[in-house]
Amino acid sequence: MMADEGRPSAAPILIIGAGPVGLSLGLALARAGLPVELFEADAELNNQIRASTFHPKTLELFQAWGVVEAILAQGHKVDRLQYWEREPRQLVAEFNYAVIASDTPYPFRLQCPQHVATRVLKPALEATATARVHMGHKLLDFTDHGDGVTARFQTADGIVTRAGSYLCGADGSHSTVRKQLGIGFQGKTYADRFLLIGSDLNTGDLLPGAGPVCYVFDPQEWVIILNLPDIVRVVFRMTDDEDQEFALREENLRARIHNFFGETPPYRIKTTQLYRVHQRVADSFRMGRAILLGDAAHNNNPSGGMGMNSGIHDAANLAEKLRRIWQGEADDLLDEYTHERRCYAMESVQLYSDQQYNHMVMATEEARLQRNKTLAETAVNPAQARAYLLRASMLEERI
Repeated sequence: MMADEGRPSAAPILIIGAGPVGLSLGLALARAGLPVELFEADAELNNQIRASTFHPKTLELFQAWGVVEAILAQGHKVDRLQYWEREPRQLVAEFNYAVIASDTPYPFRLQCPQHVATRVLKPALEATATARVHMGHKLLDFTDHGDGVTARFQTADGIVTRAGSYLCGADGSHSTVRKQLGIGFQGKTYADRFLLIGSDLNTGDLLPGAGPVCYVFDPQEWVIILNLPDIVRVVFRMTDDEDQEFALREENLRARIHNFFGETPPYRIKTTQLYRVHQRVADSFRMGRAILLGDAAHNNNPSGGMGMNSGIHDAANLAEKLRRIWQGEADDLLDEYTHERRCYAMESVQLYSDQQYNHMVMATEEARLQRNKTLAETAVNPAQARAYLLRASMLEERI
């Protein structure tokens, strides 16, 4: 679907999914002046507890797209990253983000629930001149005509059809786009589960010396503590043989908190979530004029906080490729996108996330002592600590 001057026609780029990845892609494209139509199956933006960590590289992208200050205002800046040993309740290592202050204007990680961030991204996208957002539009199917695409959506008013130049699937791990394309989604599912308890506890008082983000090692029941502006998320490892219904009873949630923290002041449990963790990568991120990004293209262990971030980085990479195509370059740039982002998902994000998880569950005393020694020595060596935090911040190209 090419116009005489060598550019794609005015048919918009269709984006499926109004999560942080789809909205980021739409905003990046619209800021570049490209026409965008974004479609979300639900009538309202998702409110579920999901990702909450935004790394410095992502904040740099938000700055380029004009939304960073609004998102920073909604989050909690974390200037330290801590690792603890559950027994004997000992701080193993603390990494201070000040060591990367010369590498990025955002030397911290931001804890902000993704459903809060999407409520910044969506109005920013709607305020652009070239984008439209359609809520309550569930993708049924689509057709790639070679020179364009058409997609059919179920809405409250019946089935509607939209034409576009490309179709971008940011529709999550159960992606309709990926399934229609028949693209494989290879990987693994971890045997244990994550149990998240959100409350108004002041965990700093209960674990003296604890920073706002703590990874607590234990081979039986590791713990992750994440402080957000109005809630503290404490994530526990649940083994596969634990009964879900039993674990989610309030008295048992409180017993788990007590078993970890000891005596606590009165607190309110605000939310709970139990979920399995997957590590998968699509066989390809592109087929013809359909492209995958975010969870539709790759899942990973969330212990490093890289899943949502890498999806937003997919969006930035893809938006740049589409901008260049719009200016007349060949669309085999999309093959570069799929190669670059698939390699990054497999060779960087998944390896790091898996390493983080393996650190959490190390069982032998020898391995745990070596892990703790390595982390402690790295944290007090400025050059090594900088390299470690750049890697953790997804800025490894600056090492």
